[in-house]
Amino acid sequence: MANKYCFIGPSVPDALELVTGTGIELLPPVAAGDLGRLDAQAGDLVGIVDGYFHQQGSVRHKEILDLIGRGVQVVGASSMGALRAAELDRFGMRGIGRIYADFRDGRLDADDEVALMHGPEDEGYRPLSEPLVCMRATFAAAVERGVCDAGTAERLITVFSRRPFGRRSYGALPEAAAEAGLEPGTVRELQRYCVAHRKDPKRDDALALLEHLHNGASDGPVVRPLPEAVHRTSFLYAWQLAARAAPEGGNPARTSALSLLRACQLFAPDYAVYHRDTTLSLLASHCATQCGEHPSDGATVKIRAIRHGEHHGLYRLPADRERLGFLDQWLTPAETSLALTEQLTTALVRSCRTALRIPWDENALSLLDEEPVLRTAGRLVRRTQDVNDQVHRVRPGLRIDMIPRTRVLELLTLYWDAPLEHLPLAALDRGFPSVDAAVAAARPFYFYTRWNEWAVRTLQASLACARYACN
Repeated sequence: MANKYCFIGPSVPDALELVTGTGIELLPPVAAGDLGRLDAQAGDLVGIVDGYFHQQGSVRHKEILDLIGRGVQVVGASSMGALRAAELDRFGMRGIGRIYADFRDGRLDADDEVALMHGPEDEGYRPLSEPLVCMRATFAAAVERGVCDAGTAERLITVFSRRPFGRRSYGALPEAAAEAGLEPGTVRELQRYCVAHRKDPKRDDALALLEHLHNGASDGPVVRPLPEAVHRTSFLYAWQLAARAAPEGGNPARTSALSLLRACQLFAPDYAVYHRDTTLSLLASHCATQCGEHPSDGATVKIRAIRHGEHHGLYRLPADRERLGFLDQWLTPAETSLALTEQLTTALVRSCRTALRIPWDENALSLLDEEPVLRTAGRLVRRTQDVNDQVHRVRPGLRIDMIPRTRVLELLTLYWDAPLEHLPLAALDRGFPSVDAAVAAARPFYFYTRWNEWAVRTLQASLACARYACN
């Protein structure tokens, strides 16, 4: 049976009471990254009603397209859902309701039409302002009832549309009327009508979406993009990795899988060996699947990886050092005296992320399936977070990103046992795309590792990764 999810909040504060027994799982308003953390599979239904756009980053279009491309039906209405559906309906997202149709057809064009200021979830999303789409609907009803004329309603909407969304309310009608040059008496009557007969198209559309999820019905074919149309950009790849939760193993909820991997990359003494062996194994596997090069000839993993580089035009075999001068940029002076096969594999591992576009982090996360690694990395990350919290309490203005780059580089030379001039290559050996990426990853660990070196060294002793490399 399909799973059903709905991101909803202030548009229907009592949604939980309404969906009891329907099988719909309610989630808070959607924000950037939330869809990546959702365990939705092909055939599931995901409804989007409310979403953040001011306090947090908005849900990204690419996140929605990724779900659609994987066979998930995504439906939007009322608020953020209506906006995204109007933008993405041609790519397979379904829109429901009047507000979606108005955005789709151009009758509405400003995102803040559906915005409102509200209280927190534990206060029932208590409204602190009025969405402009609701004011439009209520004023239109007032015109039909003869409470005011269409010109008055239009002038008031014009005034409110110029205001920030948090300053729109029926209580502000007298002030808006004065700004519009209207008679106070007319506005007082209109104000009484609006309070007593408020229209709420956002709620109406949200309820229609919940009904759609409950029925699990489709009101027509959905035009889905081809899988290749949902191109996995570097941004989408990064968002998916950031959203990936840490495996089970006693880790706190705030610990991401990526933070555990970074702990291994930075501090596991043998991580470079793990990275090298796993990368060569992956390249050999790709050579079999992409190039038709099968291991039946008895070639080692290392030789098959080297052949994969040749198949992609990085060099020509048989190898001749005179024709491989480009290797120097990937090697330290001492490494240029290694056997030519070793030089090639070293350069291949260091360059494959760009030359062969190997998405390394995603492959490396399998390391966290090993319970000893997960447990030790988890302890390191938790202790780091605790120290950072203590630093913040003592020095609230001191941010992690304020730690000087030179200090972090000193930290890397210490734990990687590499001179400063070799850090760029040492970073590649540990799966980082650059030394700057390694610096960014190391900053959150700086305070703990500098002030508790003995404790870190103790953890390092049990943070062994190379034994889990693919071979």
